[in-house]
Amino acid sequence: MRTWFGGIAVACLVASAPIWAADDPFDGIPGVKFQYYDVEGRTPTDIYASLRARSPQKGDGVAHTAWHMRVGWQETRRGSDCRVVDPMASLSILVVLPRLVSRDVTPAGAGFWRRTLRGLEVHEAGHARIAHDYRNDFARAGEGASCRDIRAIAAKVQARVEKIQADYDRDTKHGITQIPQPGEEE
Repeated sequence: MRTWFGGIAVACLVASAPIWAADDPFDGIPGVKFQYYDVEGRTPTDIYASLRARSPQKGDGVAHTAWHMRVGWQETRRGSDCRVVDPMASLSILVVLPRLVSRDVTPAGAGFWRRTLRGLEVHEAGHARIAHDYRNDFARAGEGASCRDIRAIAAKVQARVEKIQADYDRDTKHGITQIPQPGEEE
């Protein structure tokens, strides 16, 4: 018998301190899918206003990472004893980012855009990396568990990863501390 438990955790964010670990902050995180929404503007003020007006996010967020971990297992029975075998998890990650479509951007607007986008990418990659790094926790925790307890184990793993995501947002002020300041860009 195959049983599935699924959960979705979504993190909504604002922007992203100079953490220049790699040119592509998503490097090493397989299977990340991206979705973009268009923003316009010439100046930092124009671009910021467009970000706020066009973001598909509710609240203050202008980018977000959604991750979905689907877990499954098989059950073996021996008399009245039921145990979990072969617990597994699969992960999907979707990152939503803005895309500047204006061509006639002022130098100040271009600098603002580069810093903001870099910060957003760094922050959202942090969320994707957390989901990726903890994707196997369910399989480890569920091996040999009783069939009666497996759903609670899945929920506990989900809650733990959601807390790590929330702590990351708190520690980075939803990415604000990850936005490079003028002069800090590459």
